[in-house]
Amino acid sequence: MKGTSWIRRQDMEDPLLNRLLQERGLDDVPFFARRLPAREAHMRRWAELAPARDGEVTAKPGKSESPAAATASIKNQALDLGADMVGIAGLQPDFLEIGAELDHHWVIAITVHEHYDKVLGGPDAVDVEAFRVYARCAEISTELARHIRANLGHKARAHHNGGTEIQAVPVLHQAGFGELGKHGSLINPEFGASFRPAFVTTTLPLQADAPINFGVQDYCTKCRLCTQACPAGAIAGSAEFITTGGVKRWLVDIEKCYTACRLRPEYCHLCVDVCPYIHKENGNAETKNIFKTFLAERKAAGFGVAKSGAASSAGSGAKDRPRDFR
Repeated sequence: MKGTSWIRRQDMEDPLLNRLLQERGLDDVPFFARRLPAREAHMRRWAELAPARDGEVTAKPGKSESPAAATASIKNQALDLGADMVGIAGLQPDFLEIGAELDHHWVIAITVHEHYDKVLGGPDAVDVEAFRVYARCAEISTELARHIRANLGHKARAHHNGGTEIQAVPVLHQAGFGELGKHGSLINPEFGASFRPAFVTTTLPLQADAPINFGVQDYCTKCRLCTQACPAGAIAGSAEFITTGGVKRWLVDIEKCYTACRLRPEYCHLCVDVCPYIHKENGNAETKNIFKTFLAERKAAGFGVAKSGAASSAGSGAKDRPRDFR
């Protein structure tokens, strides 16, 4: 199978980010120029795991299980390794990066949730937590791929921050993790948008999950929290969406987003942090209280303001929107 999906490259490999740096006379990404030892340790971890993404199949396929039984076994294995959620989708060309070729048939999606209480610790706490979770996802996907090759006798490749050919959001949607929110992230009934993914592609015959619908997109058309909270004004209004393959999706203005999340020396993540689905479906009283406390902090800070309290340099007009946290 040959991939057909354009995937945005990360950081210095991203032409858009490079252009923005050049326009501002910057040699480094301000976000990464500010060194956080814990964040750097997590980045080193997924880089260390990159060589183990793939390898030889060292076992012969055992007694053939039904796809349903194999799926149940793989999901249990992933959960035992530390994943919070596991889903399966059939691999499609538009799930793969343009030019990537894989003779695999299935993609296993795993996610680990971020601890929501970090939002009360400031941008650095949220930053380090996100990178911790990415590193954990790399560990789980690497071990799951190794298990499939070494114990089940099938090809398997891990896809994580240390290397990937997978377009994440379409796979997560197809594998039944949730609905697309206005902020461009997938929203899950239990964890909202506060989770990170990794993937394993494989030839092991599995059984696909299906997309779910629990009312997120209807709610997003009425809720303005992420649109109002974005310091860069990068999130579209409710009526500004496109439809791809029958799926409604709002497009985030990445150039504006970068002014808040890359051209500043602090982590942003505000669009996810203010999303009420962290408690709306799961009814978790603890996260609801954290959400209320955090929202009160943001209301006091005002719109067009980053987490540090400094005004955004985006020039987005975010300050002109109604100041209405509800």
